[in-house]
Amino acid sequence: MIKQTSKSILPIFILLLSINAFAVPWADLTPEEQKVLRTYSRNWSHLDEDKQNKLCHVSQQWLQMTPDQKQRLKKRLKDWKRMKPTARKSIKKWFQWYQEQPEDVKRRIQVGKKWFQSLSVKEQKEVELRWQHASKSRNYAQMP
Repeated sequence: MIKQTSKSILPIFILLLSINAFAVPWADLTPEEQKVLRTYSRNWSHLDEDKQNKLCHVSQQWLQMTPDQKQRLKKRLKDWKRMKPTARKSIKKWFQWYQEQPEDVKRRIQVGKKWFQSLSVKEQKEVELRWQHASKSRNYAQMP
């Protein structure tokens, strides 16, 4: 569950961390953006610039999404909220590591992800089991 959720959360996380900083007064937001961000209307002026910027950007992205995309994002955010803090921390740490990698490494990761997603559910489970077994073997080999 956590592995599957982490795969679906990563694009959201990438989106949130790739935003440039700029402050936007509430009155300067479009009515549509204000509607999307209505839960923040009372505290908008108290939010720091980065938070305002992220929320503004996300609202713009939200307004451009199809209904199916919005539904998928809602599910992903719901899954993210259900995750344990340690799992979320692990995903954030992995994302930071990923951002620091050269383009060829990122490309290989993306190719591997596409390959994995092309497998049937049964084949994916088999690959996960093999990977878990290999990981445990490596850990045992490193123990004193």
